[in-house]
Amino acid sequence: MRRSIIILVLVCVACGREEREATTTMPTTPPPMGKAAAPAPALSTNAPAPAPPRGANRSTPQKCAGDGSYERALDCFRISAGFNFTYADAKGEMTRTTPGMERVRFKASDGATWLGEAKPAGVVWSRDGKHELSPPEVTNRVWQRTTMVLDPQKKEGSAQLAGVESVSGEPCNHYHFTNANSGEANDVWVSTKDGRIVKWKAGTATLELR
Repeated sequence: MRRSIIILVLVCVACGREEREATTTMPTTPPPMGKAAAPAPALSTNAPAPAPPRGANRSTPQKCAGDGSYERALDCFRISAGFNFTYADAKGEMTRTTPGMERVRFKASDGATWLGEAKPAGVVWSRDGKHELSPPEVTNRVWQRTTMVLDPQKKEGSAQLAGVESVSGEPCNHYHFTNANSGEANDVWVSTKDGRIVKWKAGTATLELR
């Protein structure tokens, strides 16, 4: 009798343990008929972000870093710290401390040396070191061509690449367009080495930069 009671107690303890273990496992729902069970989600990994693309070179007043395009050449011209030039019969130099503060010195065909400086009231000119109240028209033309970007509306819509040519031994992209207002033909040569304007012919007048 005592032995039967002990066996009964052991059976009850075993049943209770199995019941508790069964409740710790969540029931699984079988997939619908004809469908496979969905795969377990993959663990996400933090892949390194791709390196950002290297930015394009930027022109500075001291160094042109154009790509040979007409547009980048104009940007470089606008901020250039200076250059030597030949325009028509005038030869000289343009220097720029900051945009709007230009200084142009050139020798005219008659041998006179002209100096133009941007001032708050406008451009002030002197001839052979003497202030000139009524400078000739040539001074205005030289100032405009060497300090400003004269980029007119174009009959073709934009400057057209006409070919690759050498100017004074330097390879250049040759662009051509027609001034939509005056009908004047323009040819611009842009260096493929650094993107600066090397030569600009507008009508019969030619501007050469060095």
